[in-house]
Amino acid sequence: MGDTIITEVAARPIFDGAARPSFQVRIATRATAAVAAPNYSDPRSSGKYEITHFPPDGVAGCIREVNTRVRERITGMDAADQAAVDAALVALDATADFSGIGGNTAEGVSMAVARVAAKTLGVPLHRHVAFDGVGGVPHQMPNIIGGGATQADSGLRGRTPDIQDHLVVPVDAATPHDEMTAVAAVFHRAGALLRDADPTFCGGRDEEYCWIPGLDDETCLDVLRHACRDITAETGVRFRLGLDVGAADLWRAEEGRYVYANQGARRTPGEHANYIADLIERFDLFYVEDAFFEDHEELYVEQTRAFGKRCIIVGDDLLAGGRERLERLGGRGAVNAALVKVNMAGTVTRARGFVEAVRQHGFAAVGSARTYDSADDTTADLMAGFGCVGYKSGSPAGGEHAAKLNRYLRISEELGDAAPFNPYPGPAP
Repeated sequence: MGDTIITEVAARPIFDGAARPSFQVRIATRATAAVAAPNYSDPRSSGKYEITHFPPDGVAGCIREVNTRVRERITGMDAADQAAVDAALVALDATADFSGIGGNTAEGVSMAVARVAAKTLGVPLHRHVAFDGVGGVPHQMPNIIGGGATQADSGLRGRTPDIQDHLVVPVDAATPHDEMTAVAAVFHRAGALLRDADPTFCGGRDEEYCWIPGLDDETCLDVLRHACRDITAETGVRFRLGLDVGAADLWRAEEGRYVYANQGARRTPGEHANYIADLIERFDLFYVEDAFFEDHEELYVEQTRAFGKRCIIVGDDLLAGGRERLERLGGRGAVNAALVKVNMAGTVTRARGFVEAVRQHGFAAVGSARTYDSADDTTADLMAGFGCVGYKSGSPAGGEHAAKLNRYLRISEELGDAAPFNPYPGPAP
């Protein structure tokens, strides 16, 4: 029997970074590796075209599937043949959207297979999954101030920002460590400035560990701009600003309006597009994600036509990690960048195939965490190996996010100083 033949498969319950039930998958060959299913989907910020993440009985169903049908199906397979194992998971699920075994079941198993194969073969995981010629780490793109959908169940709707993520993109750092140092400083500086801007702010943070002030979006962007200027003066690292609008949460189909509860504004699609365009101009935004509801494709096309040469227009809910949607919408010029989440694809092979299509279009691939992540660093290796130019996460102050950020530092040390960051295709900050 070969060293990489799978001999054991098991799942056990754990808790994620938000103290919610999750699970860990352990797979053995000659070596053993365990992976926490790292992307516990948040229905408040999930798009309509996403796969189904859990079987009907949730996390318990994922554990049951791994310990029964998945174990029976993949035991004896070669962990080094990732495509074959992942194809077996897809066949076992036997649905179009992973509603059989659950996308998180497939994801947890698929990543554990990749990790145990790399460990058995004696190579870092990022090298095991890498495309030819890829040898760097993503730039960090952390969310600093939260709002929008992630506040929907907190009782704070209308009292916090309407837009989901207010993030920063560091520029010109010499090394990933210098970049991370500057990002952390911006986070803390922004918290101090928010106390001045909002007398009611008591340092509250959401489940992404992002600041949640009682301010409107424009004031939040202004606070971030000042925080970045202060830290640039101290470190020399420049920053650009970005937004994940999370527009599906703002859209009210019954009204035909985008509703901003904090602002008290109800905007038609055209008025909403003009508002986002004004924010791009006023705050020199570099990163704009999910600015419109998923079915408002023409607005995406118009936005990319207007701003695609100066900033990255990122599809997340719009594309839902699907290669078919990328081919169609990318071909129409609706985006010039795509968010990469393994749990939108369901398996490592499908996620890698999605990135391959992104690269073929000449678009930027941006790796991403999700709300209710776990303190597991597997995703960092995958996004580095896939050549993602950025890694979008919640605040750097969250333990599950810090696990990935610290792994990126170790990967950069492994690679040396020759190629510290993956290069941007198209617009660069």
